[in-house]
Amino acid sequence: MNKINVLCVVVLALMLIDLVVDLFFNTSDASFKVDFSSCSLTMLLFILCISLMALGAVVVSIISFVKFVLNVKHNEVFTEKNIKLIRKYGFCLLFCGVCTMFMTSFVGYGYWQAVVEGLDALGEGFFSLLIAEVFCIGAQKRA
Repeated sequence: MNKINVLCVVVLALMLIDLVVDLFFNTSDASFKVDFSSCSLTMLLFILCISLMALGAVVVSIISFVKFVLNVKHNEVFTEKNIKLIRKYGFCLLFCGVCTMFMTSFVGYGYWQAVVEGLDALGEGFFSLLIAEVFCIGAQKRA
């Protein structure tokens, strides 16, 4: 059981590193520069609020994932608490994907590049929600 927990933590750490690298160190185009000088103060505050909400969603998703791993470690697998944690994780990832698409469209990317940037988190979010439904069916069969 310990090997599974270590694997989950490693996957989570790699996902977080990928998110940080994508958001702050855009390696896809070395000549890309964000120019906020043409944005109004209202737009800058709006972008800041969206960024802070996305950061909050990332923190909530990490906490939910860690709680889920700890519950599994204590042999609490198919429980209502775990289903809620996985759903919270999935919805936070969906929110992060939408925020990523929104933010990348405002900082100079084209529409399709913004969609591509957010598809990673959206895919993980939908997959997590699918896993939550599988856990829900497992909990019903167990009861």
